[in-house]
Amino acid sequence: MRNRWLSPIAVMVLAAVIVLGAAFDPSGLAAPYTWTGADLLPVAGLWQVAAPAVYVPLLLAGVGALAWAVAGGRAPLRTALLVWGAVVWSAMAAKLMMSLVMAFGDVVYLAWSTGFTGVKAAVFGLPVLVATWITQLLHRRPTPPPSSSTSPGSGAGPAAASGSFFRSAWGPGWVAAGVAVVLGASVGGVWWGGSPVGYAIGDSPLAPAPEAGPLGCLAAVTLLGVMTWVLNRWLGTTTSPRAVVAGISALGAAATLGLVEVAIGLPGDLAGGDTFWAPAIMLRLAPALSLGALLALATATLVAFLPATLSARRTALLPARKGVAFSAPIRMTAVVAVAALAVSLLQPGTTTAQPPRTKGLTLSADRRIVDADGNEVLLRGVNVNQLEDYFQKFPDKAVTRPLTEADFAGMEQMGFNVIRLALSWSALEPRPGHYDPAYLARISWAVETAAEHGLRTVIDMHQDAWGKGVNAAPGTTCENGSPMHGWDGAPTWADRFDGAPKCEFTGRDISPAVARAFTNFYQDRDGIQTRLVAAWGMLAERFASEPMVAGYDLLNEPGFGEAPPITSGVLLGRYYDRAIKAIRAGEKRGFPHLVFFEPSVLWSGLGFEVSVPKDFTDDRLLVFAPHLYNESITIDQGTGLTVTSIERGFDLASRAAAYYGAGLWSGEWGWFGDPASAPITKYTDQEDRHRIGGAFWVWKQSCGDAHAGAGSKTGGNLMIEDCVTGKDLPPTPEYVAELSRPYPRSAPGRLTGFTSDQASLTAQGEGAGCGLDVWFPGGARPVVRGAGLTGVAARQAPGGWRITGCARGAYTLTAHR
Repeated sequence: MRNRWLSPIAVMVLAAVIVLGAAFDPSGLAAPYTWTGADLLPVAGLWQVAAPAVYVPLLLAGVGALAWAVAGGRAPLRTALLVWGAVVWSAMAAKLMMSLVMAFGDVVYLAWSTGFTGVKAAVFGLPVLVATWITQLLHRRPTPPPSSSTSPGSGAGPAAASGSFFRSAWGPGWVAAGVAVVLGASVGGVWWGGSPVGYAIGDSPLAPAPEAGPLGCLAAVTLLGVMTWVLNRWLGTTTSPRAVVAGISALGAAATLGLVEVAIGLPGDLAGGDTFWAPAIMLRLAPALSLGALLALATATLVAFLPATLSARRTALLPARKGVAFSAPIRMTAVVAVAALAVSLLQPGTTTAQPPRTKGLTLSADRRIVDADGNEVLLRGVNVNQLEDYFQKFPDKAVTRPLTEADFAGMEQMGFNVIRLALSWSALEPRPGHYDPAYLARISWAVETAAEHGLRTVIDMHQDAWGKGVNAAPGTTCENGSPMHGWDGAPTWADRFDGAPKCEFTGRDISPAVARAFTNFYQDRDGIQTRLVAAWGMLAERFASEPMVAGYDLLNEPGFGEAPPITSGVLLGRYYDRAIKAIRAGEKRGFPHLVFFEPSVLWSGLGFEVSVPKDFTDDRLLVFAPHLYNESITIDQGTGLTVTSIERGFDLASRAAAYYGAGLWSGEWGWFGDPASAPITKYTDQEDRHRIGGAFWVWKQSCGDAHAGAGSKTGGNLMIEDCVTGKDLPPTPEYVAELSRPYPRSAPGRLTGFTSDQASLTAQGEGAGCGLDVWFPGGARPVVRGAGLTGVAARQAPGGWRITGCARGAYTLTAHR
C-alpha cells in the first residue's frame, strides 16, 4: 500500500534544511544552498538566478518524485535509504544543471565537481532519512502472503514478488552490475586521473584509473560491479521500481569504493601530526560520488528500458537443472571477467609539451625554473607592498611606507634575488580604460631599481577581499559576523555588490559582498573582467623585453565567489586563460615571460583547494604559486588544531604543480607570530627539501595598513615600523637569519639535493656550464669545497659572499663558516 505522506514529508524536511542552512551559513561552503542576501533583481544573467531557479527546484522535485516512486515499499529502513540516496543523487544532478547555466562547457569538470555537493547532501540528507524512516514505520501494515499467480516484474516492482527475477542471469541487478563495470572503467581514467583534487589524495592502489595499475584497476571496477549487484538485490526487497533501485545501487557502489579508498589512505592521512585525515575523507569521497551519480543515471536508464517479461521468458526457456549454470558464484566470475576486459578501456594520462626557450626565465622539461642558459634558478625573496593602494583604515596613519632605493639595497644585503611587487588595479586604472602614467612610472622605476641590485621582479596583481569599496557604511549591523572595513584591489568603478551585506562571516574573504563581487567579475558583468585582462596586456607590452621581470602573477588569492568550484574553478580558469592570451599578445615585440597562477584564497586558509581545470590553458610557461601559510595564519590555527602541516602543505603544492605540468613557487609565506616559537626553520627546511623558492610576506608594513590593528605597537613583518614614533626598529633576528641563509641562486643543469642552515650549505647537482652562483651570508669568508667543479671562487658582496664556479657532470658544493 502506497504511503502518500512519504514524498511530501521528504520534500518539506529537505526544504527546511535548505532554509536553515542558508540562514546560518551565507557562504554556502557547508550549507546546501548559498544565499548571500544579494538582490535577485535586476537579473544581469541566468547565472544570477541559477541557484534559486534551477538548483533548488530541481533538487526538491527530484527528491519528491523519487520518494513518491518508492513510497509503496514494505521495508521501512531500506525505503528510507532509497530516499536518502535520492537526496544525494538529486542534489548532484541539480548542481550539474545549475553549473551548466552558470558556466556552460567544461562538462567533465562540472560533473566531477558535483561530488562535493554529494558529500554535503549525504549530511544534510540525514534528517530526510530519519523523517522518512519514521513515516514508513508509522505507516507499516502487515504484509500479505504473495500470490502464487504473481509474475516476475509484473508491475509491483523489481523483486516485487519475484525472487526469480534476481536469480535470472538477465535481471536488472546483473545489467546494472555490467553497466557499472564497463562505464566505470571507460570513464574512470578521466575521473580519477583528471580530478582537480587528485594531487591532495595521491594515487590510490584501488581506483578505476591507470595510476592504480592493472590489478588496482581490476579490483576497483570489480568492486563497483559486485556492490551494485549486492545493493540491488538487498534494496530490491522494498518492491520499489527496479530502475530507481538499480540507480541508487550504482551510486551506493561508488560510495563504497570511496569509503574503501578512505580506509586505504587513512594511515598516510593520519601521519604527519596534523588532522588532514578529516578533509581527506571528503576529498576521497567526492570523486567517487560524482562517478556514482553518472553510473546511477546510466544504469537506471538502461534498466528502465528492460522488458518487464524478459526474465520470465528466460526462466521458462531454461530447464531447472541448467539454472545451476547461472549460480551466484559463476555470475560473480563473469563480473570479474567483464571487469578485466573493461580495464583496457581506461584512458592513459596525457603528456605536456616542452616549454619554449626565452631570453628570460623559462621552465625545464621536468618543470624547474631555469634561465636562458639552462641553469636552475631558485627565486627567493620578499613581497613588496609599498605600491599598493590600501583602504585608509586609520585617518592619521599612512597606508604604506615609501619605497626607496635603500629598500632594494637592504634586500640585496639579505641575499634575495627576487621581489614579488604587489600592484593595485585601483591605482593602475582609476577610470575605465585610463592607466595612471605616474603609477606606471613608479612600477617601472621599481623594476629597474630592483634589477640594479640583482633582484628579479614578479609583477603581482594584488587584492585582498576584493577592494576598497567593501567598507561597510557607519552604523552597519551584521547578523552574521561584523561590518567590513575596506581592503585593496579592484577600483570602485568595478564594484558590483548587488546589495549583498558588507559583513564578514568568520573572516574577510567569506563575506557576502566579496562573494558577489567576485562572481560578477568571473561572469565579466559589464565587462569588468575584460578591463583587467586589457590591463595585463598593457603591462606585458611595457615589460615585453625586460629579462629581469621573472613573470606575472595573474591575481592574488582570488575570491571563491558564490558557487565554488564553478566560480573558483572553471570561471577562474577562464579568466586566467584570457589574461595569459592578452599577456602573450602584448609580448609580441619581446619574449614570453613566466605566468604565475594561484588557486583561490581557500588554499591560503586551508592549505589545499580545488583548483582550476587541468587544461585551462595551452600555455606551457606556467608556475603554480599557492601561498603556503600552513601553521601560521590558516583558519585552523584559531582552533588550536593543525589541519595541514607545513610538511604536508609542501607535498600538496608539489603534487598540484605536477598535476598542471607547471613549476612551483610559494608566492607568500610567513606571519608565524612570535619568532622565538615560530616554526620558521621547519618551513625553510622544507623549502630546501623541495628545492623551490618563495617570497616572504612582507618587507615593510605600515601601521596604517589595512591588516594592522588599532592598538598595534608596530607595523610587524620584516622591516618593523614603530607605530608611536614612525621610526624603523631592528628587524627580528630569527627571521633575518633564516631568510638570509645560504642557497644556490642558480646552478648548472639541475639540483639533485640541497640542505642548508644559517652557517652551512651542501648542494648536489648535475649539468654543464659556469652558472653556479651561491649566496652565503656574513662578513667572514666561507670555507668552500667542491667536487666535480672548476674555477670555484668566493667574492665579497653586499651582506655576504657569492660563490661561483663551473661544472661538467655530477658535482657537489659544500660551504660553511
